[in-house]
Amino acid sequence: MGTRYSDFIANSNLAFASGEFEVALNWAKRAINEVPKEVDAYECAGKACISLDDANEAVQYFAKAVEFAAEKGNYYFLLGYAQILSGKIMESLKSLTRSLENNCEITLRGQIYKMISMINTDNGDFEDALLNIQQAEEFNGLDYELLQQKAACYAALKDYHQTIFVLNQMKLLQPKDYAAYSLAFNIFMELEIYDEAEAELERAEKFADLTMAYYNDRIAYTLLHDPANDTKDNIKQKWNETLKAINNGLIKGKPTSEQVFELYLRAAQLYLSLENPEMAIKVLDAAVDPVCSYNNGFSILADDIVADEPSDLNRDEISAEDEEEIMQEKWDNGEFDDIREDIENALLDSDTEDPDELSEEIHQYLTPTDVIPSTEAEKTEYVLIDEFSMDQAQTDMRNSMYIAAYELLKDYDKMLQKSMELQASSIVVNQYSGIYYELKVGKYTQKENWEKKYKERINFWTKRMLEDPTDFISASYRIRSYIDIGDYDNAEQLCACLPTDVKGALREEINKAKAQGGGEDGNSH
Repeated sequence: MGTRYSDFIANSNLAFASGEFEVALNWAKRAINEVPKEVDAYECAGKACISLDDANEAVQYFAKAVEFAAEKGNYYFLLGYAQILSGKIMESLKSLTRSLENNCEITLRGQIYKMISMINTDNGDFEDALLNIQQAEEFNGLDYELLQQKAACYAALKDYHQTIFVLNQMKLLQPKDYAAYSLAFNIFMELEIYDEAEAELERAEKFADLTMAYYNDRIAYTLLHDPANDTKDNIKQKWNETLKAINNGLIKGKPTSEQVFELYLRAAQLYLSLENPEMAIKVLDAAVDPVCSYNNGFSILADDIVADEPSDLNRDEISAEDEEEIMQEKWDNGEFDDIREDIENALLDSDTEDPDELSEEIHQYLTPTDVIPSTEAEKTEYVLIDEFSMDQAQTDMRNSMYIAAYELLKDYDKMLQKSMELQASSIVVNQYSGIYYELKVGKYTQKENWEKKYKERINFWTKRMLEDPTDFISASYRIRSYIDIGDYDNAEQLCACLPTDVKGALREEINKAKAQGGGEDGNSH
């Protein structure tokens, strides 16, 4: 190995340390050309490629390093890491295992077990993941990311006692991180223990940094808790409360533009459920440019919905009375026992029992705080600075809600316009939706040959089902078309052929239409 090779490697390492990854790669390539079978050059090249986000190329270099130094486990580790980044997951599992078998450095073993456990988790192999997490903990000690993964594995295995135990460990390590509270909340929601779900949100309010994830969980709780008690009389109040929760999240959650868009659509859906299409349209219009709408103070609340008062738990603006009450509660709970002991010892050394003199004497031990000038936290209004562009699925979802709103308003011209926009979608299922709603407009407006159009489309969807017998979407639109033309026999026969989880909602549509004595507009045919 000559001087030129050593110079090239030194230059590559220097460039890499300086963040000049292209330069580092070029020097590594020169070293490879100089001495093609020396592993250091391949290691330098592979690391430079990873920093340049070219994991596939890194895999090639590390594979060469393994070829020339198969006995060194560290190179298998680098290869496995690059394979993970390039999506070659099963190959990475083999490389990481070989790294352990070939005595890689002790400092890498914890990382390797951690990576293997992540692969196990992604593959749904939760029991093996837990075993590898245990191995990783032996090398890494208490690791917050490992605890998160462990909690997720136990939750997937529905071992909720162990899940909550791990979540409490997470809270002890990072009490301000909302992740542990959120998973506990979702477990209680799944178990339908709604009082504990709400209690978890309240614990988070006291101790955690309230991210948008908290406000999304609060929205979910408001809408979904105690479904068994939902009635026609109280469900609208529940929807109104959910709108207030969405408004709260928009104001306090510091959402991204993507999250603002999603919250606008959730609000629009609630207004459709409340049969308030005007407000739904207003919110959908705002969703065209959520960044501008949000920054200009758009409110998703209708005039008859009063926003929630700011929470008393806003820790940035706590009153002196509330602060005193909290401090007293902490004192009573023993949180200041060490301080209390110091004060009691100071009192034992005192020569007086007079309360005023005792108070004066105690104050001599205390550092004054009133001489420190008060500081006001600078408050800046939160504004969205990221850009937003609707993808096709989001555009289609918004158009579908417009259609529902215009249908309620019986504005069939605009309903038809949005139906045609859906038909122009690149997503086939949404094209079908647009076709179906064009048919409905024809029926509503009694357009000439509207029934014939339905039958033509029924044939169209039948052909699609012949091409793909599992095309349940085409089947559902055939059924809805049969309903609309009053052909309930065919609708019921086709519905009976569908899987149980698909047929339920369609059977309800059939029964509802039959009860009305005709198609969805109540006309018989």
